[in-house]
Amino acid sequence: MGLDTTHGCWHGPYSQFMRWRIHLHRLIHIGQDMPAEFDDDREWLYAAWDSGEYNDQSVPINVLMNHSDCDGRILAEDCGPLADALEALLALMPERGIYDEMRPATERFIAGLRLAAAEGEDVEFH
Repeated sequence: MGLDTTHGCWHGPYSQFMRWRIHLHRLIHIGQDMPAEFDDDREWLYAAWDSGEYNDQSVPINVLMNHSDCDGRILAEDCGPLADALEALLALMPERGIYDEMRPATERFIAGLRLAAAEGEDVEFH
């Protein structure tokens, strides 16, 4: 059991999807240290959600960062801008190492978003 999406964006455990979004959160805040009040990056991301940091859906990356990890959809018109936002974060990632899962996950998600945008279809989460 895990998260599956259409267009090949994601197929894998919910826990890995969470780790991926934590990684993206770190990249969004690159150059900043995790605030001292948090014990780990997961708490930091939860606090960002609680504070509404990712609520503004007019910001493309927020469409993903504030999305449910088990259902819903990313609208077709949001797919291209979100893919662009992920590509900007991809540029901050080091070249892929043997055990790196984050860069390939990001590349797959971008490819799926581009496919959905080209087909005028939403990316559905199941």
